Order: sequence, then structure tokens, then C-alpha cells
Amino acid sequence: MVYLVRLFYNLILTFLIIFFVPLWYFLNVRKGYKVGLLERFLLKTKKLDYQPVWIHCASTGEIKTALPIIDYIKSKEKVLLTVFSPRAYNFAVNNLKDMTVVFLPFDFGFLIKRFLKVYNPKLLIVEEAEFWFNLIYHSSKKIPVISINTKLPKNVNNIYYREILKRFSFFIVRTEEDKQPLKKVVAEDKIAVCGNLKLLSQVNLKDVKLDKKGKKVILAGSTHYPEEEILIKVFQKIKETLPNTCLIIAPRHVERVKEIIQTIKKYNLSFDLRSKTLALDNDVYIVDTLGELSSLYKYGDVVFVGGTFSKVGGHNIFEPILTGKKVIIGKNYFKIKDLVIQGEKLGAVVVVEDENQLKDAILELLKNSDLKVDISKIQIDIYNCYKKEIDRWI
Repeated sequence: MVYLVRLFYNLILTFLIIFFVPLWYFLNVRKGYKVGLLERFLLKTKKLDYQPVWIHCASTGEIKTALPIIDYIKSKEKVLLTVFSPRAYNFAVNNLKDMTVVFLPFDFGFLIKRFLKVYNPKLLIVEEAEFWFNLIYHSSKKIPVISINTKLPKNVNNIYYREILKRFSFFIVRTEEDKQPLKKVVAEDKIAVCGNLKLLSQVNLKDVKLDKKGKKVILAGSTHYPEEEILIKVFQKIKETLPNTCLIIAPRHVERVKEIIQTIKKYNLSFDLRSKTLALDNDVYIVDTLGELSSLYKYGDVVFVGGTFSKVGGHNIFEPILTGKKVIIGKNYFKIKDLVIQGEKLGAVVVVEDENQLKDAILELLKNSDLKVDISKIQIDIYNCYKKEIDRWI
């Protein structure tokens, strides 16, 4: 059976490499990213004089999430980090100076086997949902393979994932809810529940300035259509009882700023753009700059995270939580369900169903805006759990 899975997988992979990689290559090069085709085909390698612990993180976000564990392993062993996305490679090379960073080979069996021979790792640790068939299949024949902060697919019981998951040596999962479907595929003694690594992430706060002018601030981050209009209508009602309040809108996509301005004008509200001023002089303040949202959360007396009234499925709620803020979200959080479960256990998330509940939740938090979410204890517990489990393998 595994032979048929491998055959079908390799045929699909070959099709994707031939027809989609040229376009993918062109788009990334145009953006100025190094794509590393020679590394991905093992035509260019780096010579190591040590046997590393191999850690694979696909994206920049996954690197940031895993960084506390990477740092811990690095304090004990040499680390070889592989990445998939060109942006992640750029981030890792510029920020992780004391480890070897290379692109993950394309997932052909002959390339994975050659990679194992060239770099001779003693252990492979993969983060979240990196279930590449040949990567896991061939690596597991040579070395232990561990999954950390495991993010399981919905169809965990299909033949592809059953063949892959049973080849892992160990899983460190986020919640009991993650553990239950996994138990149907692998032995329970191969699973440890340690919590979500995102709670260990350190928000890379920039020194951003904002003059609140003594106002109470409702900060809505990563918003989508039609969330801005929903927030504006709620904001108008709140201003009737709390006039010294300002609404900050940070849209997920800054190219929507003109559209948001039209909505604000429709409700006869005044507004400012962050690119023009650092002061909250008007009703609404639009963040039309990039890379500042996580650092602006500290200024919010109330925080709403978008993609949750619209049917996007939600965005990272841990960024504001890690700054000590309680977060309000809508009911459409299917993409971040695991984060919401963890956040609710911390008492850090309020889920609302409609505009009326949103208004009530905002008013309640404005009255208690000095309330801080303390996650320090759970951070210590998660970190110690990961250390304990990883120490068994390095």
C-alpha cells in the first residue's frame, strides 16, 4: 500500500514541479527573494564538520513560533535549519546568525536521501503541519523524527496521513483536542501534550509612537470587509455614552484604505491616517503603514482581531494577548480554533455573535481597561514541558 501512495505522490509532485515551479520562481525573484533552486536540487550544498540536529520550519511565522525551542536546542547542540519559503530563508539568514540555514530540497526521495547523506543529521524536528511524504518516509528510516506544535490535518485518517504519521518517533502537541485523533493512528506513548508554542513567542515590539490625547482606544487589527462598517456602527453608539473614545482600524490589506475612508465618510466621522500623524485628533485613526500593528496593540484599551466577523476564519490573537490584552473576536474563527481554545482557558478571549454583543463586550472592557492578562505561569509550564520532552532525544 505504501508503494502505491509513494507512486501517486511522486507523480503529482513531478507535475507540480514542472508546471508551477517556473511561475513560483519568477514571482519570488521579481520580489527580490533568493529562491535557491540549486540548493533545492542538492546541486549546491554546505560542508559541515559536525552532526547537527535538523529543524525544519516552512515559513517565517513558524520560525518565530519555534524560536524559543530552537534557542534551547542550540544551547546544547549544533543546529541545521531548513526552510521552504524564500521569505523565511531571508529572515533566517538575517536574524539567526549562529546556525546553518539551507533550503529544504524538493520532496523527491532521491533528493531527501542525498540530503541525509550530505548533512548527516542525528535527529529531525519538524514544526506544525510539515508532512512532506518523502521527507518523513526516508528520514524516519535513518534518524528519529519528531513533530512539535503539531497541527493535524482534518482528514487525519486518510491513507496518506496514516502512512506518514505512523513514521514519526514522537509528537509534542498543543492540546488534548489535538491528541484525540492522533491516538487513532499512533500509540499514545508517542504523544505528549505541552501547549501551544505561540504562547512562548516574544512579540517583536518596535518603538512606535502614538499620542492618545487622553482618549480611550478601541483598536481593531487585521480587519476585512465588512468588519470596518460593523465596528464603525458600534463605535458611534459607544461614543454616545463615552465621547472621549477613538477607533483605530488596522486593515489586513492596506490597499483597502480608500474603501475604508469612504465608509467612514458615509457615517460622517472624522479620520486621520497614521502615515500623516501620530496623534489621535479625530474619531477614527487608520493604520495605513506596514509592520506596526503588533507594536500598536499596547495602546489599545480594547482590542478586536479581525477575520472573525467576515468569513476569513481569524488571525493571530496571541500578538495582543502576549502584550497582556484581552481580545474580542467574532464567531468565525475556524482557522484559529486551537488558539481560541487556549486563549479561552487563559480568560483572554471574548467571542461575540453580533453587533449588540460586540458593543456590550467593548463597553465592559472599556470599564475595566486596566485589566491585564497574565500568561507568565502557563509560558513557564509550556517551556519546561518542551524541554523535558526534547531532552529525551538530544
